[in-house]
Amino acid sequence: MLPAASLSAGQGRLDVVVAHVLVPPLLAGIAVVIRRSDGQWLGTVCLTALGLAVLGAFSPLMHLALIVLALLAHVLLPGETARSRRRVAGLTALVLLSVACLLPWPIAVLQHPQVLLHGLGARVVEQPAGAWLLALSPDGSPASWLGVLFVLAAMGALALAWDKRMLPAVGVVVFGWLVAAAVDGSAAEPIAGGVATVGWTGGPLVLVAAGCGWIVLQAGRPKLLPRVPGVAALAVVVLGLVVSSAFALVGGPLAPERPAAGPFGTRLVLDPGPQPARLVTGSGPRFGDDDLAPAGSATDWLRQVDDDLQSDDPGRVRGALASVAARGAEFVVVPGDSRVLELGHGLVNEHAGLPDGSRVLRLLLPSSPIKLVGPDLARQAQTEPEPTPEARPLPVAAQLPNFTVRISEGGAGRALVLGAENEPGWYARVDGMTFPLATAWGHQVAIPLPEQAAEVQVGFTELPRTALLSVQAAAVLFTLVTAIPSRRRKPTPTP
Repeated sequence: MLPAASLSAGQGRLDVVVAHVLVPPLLAGIAVVIRRSDGQWLGTVCLTALGLAVLGAFSPLMHLALIVLALLAHVLLPGETARSRRRVAGLTALVLLSVACLLPWPIAVLQHPQVLLHGLGARVVEQPAGAWLLALSPDGSPASWLGVLFVLAAMGALALAWDKRMLPAVGVVVFGWLVAAAVDGSAAEPIAGGVATVGWTGGPLVLVAAGCGWIVLQAGRPKLLPRVPGVAALAVVVLGLVVSSAFALVGGPLAPERPAAGPFGTRLVLDPGPQPARLVTGSGPRFGDDDLAPAGSATDWLRQVDDDLQSDDPGRVRGALASVAARGAEFVVVPGDSRVLELGHGLVNEHAGLPDGSRVLRLLLPSSPIKLVGPDLARQAQTEPEPTPEARPLPVAAQLPNFTVRISEGGAGRALVLGAENEPGWYARVDGMTFPLATAWGHQVAIPLPEQAAEVQVGFTELPRTALLSVQAAAVLFTLVTAIPSRRRKPTPTP
């Protein structure tokens, strides 16, 4: 019934929903790892590490925050020498196993730290919460105002039933607010490009609320309050939380999915708002697609194409359409008031309309993801940033990333151009021999071809990623097996 979590659920913020479920038991698991000194500590460590890995898969920020909390607790809480050694071993295993179970995702987070700020999900321009963070409200909306009840309950418990055992919970509350303030006060461009924005503070506020609940649980029922008025006050508070949670869920954008009227081929989608264009294949973007790191200069290319298609210059619009077709797109989805159809006359035609008012335009240029270009066009591809609208390469009936084609004899200098970024991992073999790759239109993969007939095999390999996935599988298997509680044998009674 935490209003910040209900609001996040209504808005489809799955990272906060998972944090809402996992943060309290993970705090308990970390506390056990810090305190425990018996022979069952490894199982507890592995179970907690597995939960941290699940949390990190949805909310990297909360994964990091709980690891930092565990390390701070180790530094601040005293312990005996033998117990401290076991605690260090437990915390080391906790951190390493939770990270290893997520490989290669932590490497992507290190390369693109803005993922910590924005979390996972759709591209959204957030508004700072400001002082509403003190009321556990991530956006200041009326439906989340009752989050202040958690803070008031914790303050009342501290005032009426102070106990030194509340200090760790107070530390959790303060730490959660500091993380929330850092997320609310830092702006960065998303991993896929776009408007620099602050992050959503729902995850850190879940941590604050868990700390407030911890304080109240340590206090128990204050003896200063009579039983009947206390129960009545509790009922009113719970009812208020239920009502606010219901309003938060109803006001969210989640609704039954409507059937899409658009095409299912590769298409460039222009966002009517401030977000950059996206290249979509299949039925549409899926959860997490916006959190995949773009390859090479894909972000710059999308930004440039977006600017050109939204300009009033026919030359820029036609050049952008030719560049989009060279990437293998078959359609362009534009807002209803876009002039791309008029300015790109002869290169696109009307295909369909979408329920949100957007228009789907079909490209009339060759838009196969694999094209055969002649010598003259191949030389132009090596020097120019994009093809001209007059370029007419030959489509090849094959699909990326792995394919094999048979080519006939031809002129010197011809090439295969792929609708993909030229990044490490691409390879080409001509008649079984490795062939060097080239770059077309400044960023796409090009494969120079010989004059004679040959069989060309093209593929993409991710050996480092595959190796990391193998390490991940081994770490997950070890953690799962070790986390299974052992069956304790009852001592045999002595006669």
